[in-house]
Amino acid sequence: MAYRLKVSARALRETGIAREWYEKQHSGLGDEFLAALELQVERLKQAPLLYAEVMPKVRRALLPRFPYGVFYVVRGDLISILAVLHDLRSPDRWPRTSAGV
Repeated sequence: MAYRLKVSARALRETGIAREWYEKQHSGLGDEFLAALELQVERLKQAPLLYAEVMPKVRRALLPRFPYGVFYVVRGDLISILAVLHDLRSPDRWPRTSAGV
């Protein structure tokens, strides 16, 4: 099955903040973060149900090399990326509506 992808404004904002932070740490590291994220998103599009649910209907895929998780839901052929969070941040504090459940 071919999956469509929808990325929330929150996930885009968090990705930009993380990229900027890594780039300030070392030139080129921000681009490496984005490459790791893109790799994980491609994996999600191939097998989105592979990753475990961490909340009802919400799954998390961890990034290689970076301490970030991609939080998403799957509905039919649509993968909705809700957030890209550092492992130390808890999705338990999300408002119920942000999970789209």
